[in-house]
Amino acid sequence: MSVALRVENVSKQYRIYDHPGDRLKETLSRGRWKCHREFWALRDINFEVEAGTTTGIVGPNGSGKSTLLQIVTGTLEPTHGLVWHEGRIAALLELGAGFNLEFTGIENVFMNAALMGFSRSETEKLLPEIERFAEIGSFIHQPVKTYSSGMYVRLAFATAVSTSPQILIIDEALSVGDAVFQHRCLRRIREMQAGGTTILFVSHDPSAVKALCSRAILLNGGKVQADGKPLDVLNRYQKLIMEREEAYEAEQSEGEQSERDGNVSIQDDKSLGQRSPALQYNFRHGDRSAEILSAELLDAQRRCVDLIESGAPVLVRMRVLFHRDVDDPLFGFLIRNRHGIHAYGANTEQKSFRFGKVFRGEVVEVMFSFDCWLAADLYNVSFAAHSEAGISYDWIDGVIFFRVIAPVPVEGIANLNATVAGKRLGQVSREKSSDHEREVTLSGGRP
Repeated sequence: MSVALRVENVSKQYRIYDHPGDRLKETLSRGRWKCHREFWALRDINFEVEAGTTTGIVGPNGSGKSTLLQIVTGTLEPTHGLVWHEGRIAALLELGAGFNLEFTGIENVFMNAALMGFSRSETEKLLPEIERFAEIGSFIHQPVKTYSSGMYVRLAFATAVSTSPQILIIDEALSVGDAVFQHRCLRRIREMQAGGTTILFVSHDPSAVKALCSRAILLNGGKVQADGKPLDVLNRYQKLIMEREEAYEAEQSEGEQSERDGNVSIQDDKSLGQRSPALQYNFRHGDRSAEILSAELLDAQRRCVDLIESGAPVLVRMRVLFHRDVDDPLFGFLIRNRHGIHAYGANTEQKSFRFGKVFRGEVVEVMFSFDCWLAADLYNVSFAAHSEAGISYDWIDGVIFFRVIAPVPVEGIANLNATVAGKRLGQVSREKSSDHEREVTLSGGRP
């Protein structure tokens, strides 16, 4: 397969000045005084994109994604390196780029089309399709500065896709539109994929990257950290995000964690009584009859996971240390979505699993396995050890955060994996008489 886009050793440096006057001092001294700090937004980026494929670019904020796309589209010059491409490029960069806010929507359409090499007569032929796709009505004749963010993106996307580019570049623009428009955009993107368009797609939505892309690239700190299959790269990205969140939470709860460690003697055996170093949480309560030492979400290969494809088998595992003798303790977990809605929970009593009496100093391991048929969203897991009467020994909220992705959109919070069946029943003709209307089946069914 031929190469549509090649990025070779691309780097981008910015000069950071602490004071506005420092730039002037440096200019007047002809570089003898160095008054700036160097910031490399990108360093030695190399990759090729094959024609007709869709490549997703992911990474945390500030990783250099938008800078890279601006260099690829030609709106920004690299400090080092080269970009080569074959065919016309249409770009949907971050909100605010590409349109003149003082011009009307129509004027911006003609201006953008002219930049891509279209004559006025060719653009006039495209205009009805652009207006129909954008659906902003008479606002297309008003200055763009009067548009909402959704109207802006509608018109920008309609202009970009209607020009039939060989390469389409999208930078987070689709996240602004409403659900109806997003579905329309995804449908058009799939049509362009079928037509052989090469697409470079930046998004923080892992479900969209998984559904649309055959390849993904992870940027972090201006460098490529992973390049491969979308699910593998998205797992690396999700781990990177979780590590940042855990580092932040660790600073918040370091004092509290130290106090807990001073109160309890833990065995040195790592396989038995060691606390998980990454055990962080939003809230904790209980009478301290027991202490949850570790809590994990594992895949089918017993590896910790924080990105799950809907329907994949997973295992929730917890280890609990008891500080006193307890009769028949119960253990459970609860999954909530990002809005706090309970998605699923289970405990040992519901599953008719009993431990009987547990003694002081004993460590208990509990595992729940299930197929994760949840809709695409961000979720968190809470863990609990308590008595049959509901007295909490240890309850920790928001211990694990994970994201579910799905190849197709699912409404609600659960993916019930419904199947569909149907058949043609025939045509029906309506015969009207003076006093009633009756239906007669002409073919394929019973009258």
